[in-house]
Amino acid sequence: MGLEKQLSYRMFEQREHGSSHVGFEEEYALYHAVASGDIETAMEYAREYKKADAASNANNGILSKNPLQNTKYHFVIFAALITRLCVENGLEREKAYTLSDLYINKMDACTSTSAILNIQGDMLLDFTTQMSRLEKENIYSIQVERAIDYIYKNIQKKLFASEIAKALNLNASYLSKLFKKETGQCINHFVRQKKIKAASNMLKFSDYSYSEIAEYFCFTSQSYFIQCFKQEMGCTPKEYKEKYYHIGMKL
Repeated sequence: MGLEKQLSYRMFEQREHGSSHVGFEEEYALYHAVASGDIETAMEYAREYKKADAASNANNGILSKNPLQNTKYHFVIFAALITRLCVENGLEREKAYTLSDLYINKMDACTSTSAILNIQGDMLLDFTTQMSRLEKENIYSIQVERAIDYIYKNIQKKLFASEIAKALNLNASYLSKLFKKETGQCINHFVRQKKIKAASNMLKFSDYSYSEIAEYFCFTSQSYFIQCFKQEMGCTPKEYKEKYYHIGMKL
């Protein structure tokens, strides 16, 4: 059977069984938690991996008919993605790749799916902790730290300085001035910058279209998303994906 026929048949089977690959929101939420050092969210995912009855995600796709081998393949893919994601977001390259190698070595000795998933939970938390330490290198006041934390956790929503201040029970003018003083940026520009950074990660590590990504991060239009992306990254989303996608997806 030719590759095209195999592809058509596999997609037909998936539709018949109601299975599909991991959704955009779940995929983004996981990778964003790691890259932003969100330990609380990462722990929620890690707990799922570490449950006694945990099973490899059926939505991951079938890379091998052997369940154990299939889980190992997906572990390596997951390790490669979060390693590159963390390097892209500031983690020292040698540290990131060495950490990945150590966890892959541990996984390779496993003889059960549950053991692999348990190690995957450990790896997820370890990388997230490394990123959390990076985020805390700059010392900010508690109000600014809370604002930054709120932005990271709600980055996919429409965010304005007034709404952030309201959510934190702070005066909007006070928060805006304090944020600018400590970070050197106004809140709205900081939000846009982080949205574009998150969008660039999705362009590099996924197949989602510009319009899907623009909509997910609540840009008013695809053209506005492209405009903002070019201002922040120095190139259009299309140019960025053409330059970096094959690097991000290469194992």
